[in-house]
Amino acid sequence: MRFHHRIRTIYVKELIDILRDRRTLLAMIVVPIVMYPLLMLGSIQAVSYQVQSLDDEPIRFGVLTEDDGKHLHALILRDAETLSRVAKRQGAESAGDEDDAPKPLEDYEVRAMASRAALEDAIRERQLHLGILIEKGPLIGGRYRRIHVEFLVDSDNVRSFNAMTRLQDVVARTRDRLLENRLAQVRLPRALAKPYIMDVSDLATPTSMLGQILPLILILLTITGAIYPAIDLTAGERERGTLETLMVCPVPVIDLIVGKFLVVTSVAIMGAALNLTVVSATIYFGGFNRVLAGTEETVPLGKMALILLALIPFAVLMSAVMIAVCSYARTFKEAQNYVTPVILAVLIPGGFAALPTTQLEGVMLVMPVGNMVLLARDLLLGADISWWQVSLVLISTSLYAGAAVAVAASVFGRESVVFADSASLKTIFSRRLIKPAAWPPISMSSLVVALLFPTWFFVQASLSPGPGEGVQRLLRMTGVLMPLLFVACPTIVLLYWRTDIVNAFALRRPGVRSLAAGVLIGLSSWVVARELNVLQSSIIVIPAEILQSFETMAASIVAMPWWMALLLVAVVPAVCEELLFRGFFLSGLMKSARPVTAILVSATVFAVFHFLLFKFLVTAVLGVVFAYLCWRSRSILPGMVAHLLHNAIGALMVIEPSFPQTLGIESSDGDTWAHLPAHVLLPGVAVFVLALILIPRPVRSADEDLSSASFDIRSTA
Repeated sequence: MRFHHRIRTIYVKELIDILRDRRTLLAMIVVPIVMYPLLMLGSIQAVSYQVQSLDDEPIRFGVLTEDDGKHLHALILRDAETLSRVAKRQGAESAGDEDDAPKPLEDYEVRAMASRAALEDAIRERQLHLGILIEKGPLIGGRYRRIHVEFLVDSDNVRSFNAMTRLQDVVARTRDRLLENRLAQVRLPRALAKPYIMDVSDLATPTSMLGQILPLILILLTITGAIYPAIDLTAGERERGTLETLMVCPVPVIDLIVGKFLVVTSVAIMGAALNLTVVSATIYFGGFNRVLAGTEETVPLGKMALILLALIPFAVLMSAVMIAVCSYARTFKEAQNYVTPVILAVLIPGGFAALPTTQLEGVMLVMPVGNMVLLARDLLLGADISWWQVSLVLISTSLYAGAAVAVAASVFGRESVVFADSASLKTIFSRRLIKPAAWPPISMSSLVVALLFPTWFFVQASLSPGPGEGVQRLLRMTGVLMPLLFVACPTIVLLYWRTDIVNAFALRRPGVRSLAAGVLIGLSSWVVARELNVLQSSIIVIPAEILQSFETMAASIVAMPWWMALLLVAVVPAVCEELLFRGFFLSGLMKSARPVTAILVSATVFAVFHFLLFKFLVTAVLGVVFAYLCWRSRSILPGMVAHLLHNAIGALMVIEPSFPQTLGIESSDGDTWAHLPAHVLLPGVAVFVLALILIPRPVRSADEDLSSASFDIRSTA
């Protein structure tokens, strides 16, 4: 049976078992369909009832003197009489107008207190709802008196706040009426008292209201949708006593974990889709648009579908994390305890992203969970999002998901996890119990690279120059930090996990043919890269900001000493990137995947680490060539030489303008995106193809054959 047939069989069997469970159907279908309408209807009706009950309750006012009490009585009485006259004169045009019409204060009482301190204490102890201090100012023009009213309110008490709001409306209506009468007495227009007129047009829609709360809820629903199937397919199998039987089946462990992981992912996506559909339908058909935003706008169904598509890599990530975590649990209850910290860890970046001031920029573009919350929010709010931002969010999440799947596969296949005991988790990280390995496992290499991705993005973002600044500081700091992150960190991990450094980084002596092929590739690859850039620019217009950044980089390189420019642009990136991507990462992929898959994945990740969509194609192609060279030569040195020469030629064309002129290429002030002349293009492509042909076939050593055989035995056990 082929790989995809085995995966499909496991997937269909596990999915049917999950969907047959009544608890799953109850949590996925019945609860959303029934609970969301009841929740929204009940909450809105409860709020309306509480507001009405507050308006019907008597209000207890407190004053300092009897005169203030009489003044307050007169104020409320005159306001009620005025409202009654207005209602009789104008009449109610509709029931809706009657509901919106201002209502007088009717049920209230006024108490006089001995002092301000006593009045404040009575409000804090909630014996009184609101305190009113009335101060009558001096007469103006011998006729008009100005009255100052101070409210003593307890904002933590909803009844106190409601009393203040209702009395403020009374005072405001009385103020407007007195102002109109005074202006009429002196025969002045009412507009004289309002040199500025301010109106507020609330542009909030159901989209903007949902955009503030729905993304985080949707993320949590996706996570919770993956919890039960992940527990059932791991700890549930162990608790039922079927895990050991499953592991001894003639099916590779990777097939089992992929099938189970796809089931968890499918259930998580189905749960999120169903929840989102029910929420949208409840708002749309329940008539809550006006309640949410005071408009008749509808829910953007197209954007909802786009958000669901964007949630797929996130669902993959969380499903793999849940399977990896729940694999350590021996019982269903223990797995639930392990899941709780994961949910709390997810809430931290998700809650930070849900803040109104957080934007989808900088490190938030690659922050797990947070970038998905911000992407969903901006889509619902209709914000201006570039395809580069969307691509970086999806690519980074997919990278984390791939690392999580690799870790989950490694964890699920461990003997200490299958036969779990109280010390299983400890033995995983105990160095004295770790067996020496010739090559790093795919889980280790994927996890380290996934953690380096947001770290390197943050470093590059923090070192980015401001407007009008050069990039010398960025280049110098990159020359220092790249060896630490790309070489030192993987080396420390390899040493701790007792992995052979020579094999992990492919530090072997290359053959003469391989080294010669590397030199020829390095001397000719810039021709292929230049032509790919020209072809791409004819299809996709390069933004002016990107072109400006290229010019800034070129100016900074010219301003540096030539030896430093070559060191920072050619030597350091070539050595560090080759050790990480074609050494550490590729060796981990080669241990568990086919060479073609490993080469393509490593090249894609290599291109992603450059954080520039317009260089993705060229960088990925170069990554494929360097990885192919490393695989065929079984050494990282030929690829390192090719990488160094490629970068050095690019730097020399900037440092020494006479160099491209000697080749008959326009200088930097000419057309940079023009095709190369035939006398350069044809020999360059010929040398590049010759170099690829010159690369010898890979010869497997006895150690590699033994390791591969042992891996196959474990996979089929």
